[in-house]
Amino acid sequence: MKTHRMLAVVAGLVFAGCGGDEDPGDNTPPVTCSASNCTGCCFNNTCQTGNTASACGKAGATCKVCNAAQVCKTDQSCGVDPAGVWFVQPVSAQITASNNGTAWDADGSAPDVFVEMLCPGSTVGTITPEVQSYTPAWTSGGCTATAGRLLAEPWAFRVWDSDVSVNDTITGVLLYQFKEENFSTGGVTLQPSGGMMSLTLGVRKQP
Repeated sequence: MKTHRMLAVVAGLVFAGCGGDEDPGDNTPPVTCSASNCTGCCFNNTCQTGNTASACGKAGATCKVCNAAQVCKTDQSCGVDPAGVWFVQPVSAQITASNNGTAWDADGSAPDVFVEMLCPGSTVGTITPEVQSYTPAWTSGGCTATAGRLLAEPWAFRVWDSDVSVNDTITGVLLYQFKEENFSTGGVTLQPSGGMMSLTLGVRKQP
């Protein structure tokens, strides 16, 4: 009988010791990085300076990784470098089948489309080559400006149908104000106007 009681006591001690020291909260690392102690950003619970493209942020927020078209700006947010130079190029367009009900050209052929443009900060306009098509596409022709200029001032353009005597107006003078996301996506498609159903622009960073 004594032996049974002794075994019961030992078993009770063993089971009492199992898990007795476990605390579910022990697996949670202590908070060491927050707005109270980090003016930069937090990565893996460690405060970073928050002014690099690989760890950008402030006020103890989680660090962000800026994409390839961005830098960590002076305000410690990801964005395009205002001083970076970008090339703006019309890539393609869609033109209406007629010029207000009449043919674009006297022989009924497709319009000879070109885009005239002016980048902010420039005093001289540039044009694309002429392409005879209702869906013209271009691989050359464009203008350059800093991202800061493109974000602050509109890009101006006009679409024409080249004719022997007088060019037909496809659109009037139009303005487009670039946005941060246009640089990340590499371009934008503009909405219809006049005889232009759409115009797609490409933007690419210059060396």
